[in-house]
Amino acid sequence: MTKLPPTPTYTGKALLDLVELLESDKSVAAEHAAQTSFQKLRYMDIRGFPTTLPLPMKMIVEGNKHAHAQKNVSMDVSKRSPSYGYYSFWDYHMSYSKRETTPTDVAQHLIQAVEASAQHEWLRPIVKEDILRQAAASTERYNQGKPLSAMDGVFMAFKEDEAIKGYIATSGSTFLNKDNPSLDDATPIARLRAAGVIVVGQTRMQEFGWDTFGINPNSGTPRNPYKLTSSCGGSSSGCGGIIAGGVVPSALGGDGGGSIRIPSSFCGVYGLKPTVGRVSGYGSMGVCPSVGVTGPLGITADDMTMVLSIISGPDAKDEKTLLQPPLDLTIYNQTESLADLTIGIMPNWNKECLEPAIVVQLEKVLAHLKTLGAKVVEIEIKNTELARHAQMITISSEMNSFIRRFPDNHNDLLASNRAMMALLDQSTPTDYVKAQQIRTIVIKEMEDIFKEVDVIMTPTTAILAFDFPEDCFDIGMLSGGRTGNCTQFTGLANFTGIPAVAVPAGFDNEKPVSVQFFAPWYEEAQLCRLAKVCESAPGIERRCAPHSYHGNFLPKNATL
Repeated sequence: MTKLPPTPTYTGKALLDLVELLESDKSVAAEHAAQTSFQKLRYMDIRGFPTTLPLPMKMIVEGNKHAHAQKNVSMDVSKRSPSYGYYSFWDYHMSYSKRETTPTDVAQHLIQAVEASAQHEWLRPIVKEDILRQAAASTERYNQGKPLSAMDGVFMAFKEDEAIKGYIATSGSTFLNKDNPSLDDATPIARLRAAGVIVVGQTRMQEFGWDTFGINPNSGTPRNPYKLTSSCGGSSSGCGGIIAGGVVPSALGGDGGGSIRIPSSFCGVYGLKPTVGRVSGYGSMGVCPSVGVTGPLGITADDMTMVLSIISGPDAKDEKTLLQPPLDLTIYNQTESLADLTIGIMPNWNKECLEPAIVVQLEKVLAHLKTLGAKVVEIEIKNTELARHAQMITISSEMNSFIRRFPDNHNDLLASNRAMMALLDQSTPTDYVKAQQIRTIVIKEMEDIFKEVDVIMTPTTAILAFDFPEDCFDIGMLSGGRTGNCTQFTGLANFTGIPAVAVPAGFDNEKPVSVQFFAPWYEEAQLCRLAKVCESAPGIERRCAPHSYHGNFLPKNATL
């Protein structure tokens, strides 16, 4: 039997050879699958009921009270986030309100910036006429003194697995929804349009979101604005790149195992994975339904939080959203003191970072939080490794199930996804059920921990943005080890349904560093507050990416 190393990196011809081997020789596929997470639980004696909706049972029961919940409580924006050379949504709104510029003027500059940055492959092709039409309507509202919200005339882009009216939601593939543009917007996008947001277009992503690198020979591989030879992370790769590149201040991504937070980490922006059911999934492709959620990325905490406040809330088209309490952001600007907060840390888990600089920067941020009165305690999540395997089984099984709906397009898939499907053919329904039994156990463990602490602080990723292998762009890349490095600290939130936020924490060797916070279910407001606190942490550098394109969006004499 042919022997395969456990977690090599495959690119180019080696990746194609691997796919041929796995698909033609089931014994090789079985041997290789046994070295992955897919079979780690098979022979474990796991008892108890499986959980597929990652919420504590009491919250599901109590959720009936929220079916007709009041609207979200808007955030207090009296204290604006520092933007460190970038433009926040507030900069646009104030400049429009003071008649210093118009959405139409900015749209013209933005279209030029999109064209100038095209080689970085952040965006799919745009529809210039549609952008200018939206901008003209926004300009008229400002001329009448009737903007729809502070987001009116602000430009946003959206991961290409969300339905945008008139666009084809391909999920990074060559065949999904081919020649069938969406007839309606996804609910989050519809809510943003209703607030006056201007839709720029679709950001590029990993095919079906099934990995963390952003490498996609189908539609393009986004390059990192801080170093163009490095990955933006994935799968919401283009979202991170286009924000750090200054083209838009915020974007919507999707997160099934870290796909918002990993690009946020690699690109030095803010990214929030909401609680399951906080944001409607209607209009998303639903590739991994029990772990995947839609959420915002932003250049500042304000941008991220403002978008969250608009897209959150009940939606009759997604029953999970009917369980949620209102998003109450009254604590958002309570940043002078954290005396009310207990932060849990796990030093031994943090040490699993491959980049020591990440832990160094985490300690700097943590020291600032202590000076504001936060209490810090060491905790232990006993089942992090078990949860990691179960999360990988869950998300991969659900993605595999989705893609199997298109058997006629199997050969159209990227080689990396075909390899993953060949490995998953060696799994059984029992593997998936055991993963859901573990989910029940880990959710209960997290419930108990959150009785002792308000939030948990970890690294976001175990590595910094890595440099692309030279031969990855035509065929793709498969690297189980690198995928694990990216998702080491992120997958737990998806598996248990809790919210999590990635927060910029300085730089190492010109590459962004990020830290992460977990909070209990539906406590996104606490995470947004901490993101805002961290923006002012002393000794934590923020700077524009070398490859950014927003310089002439607003007039130099604008009062911002």
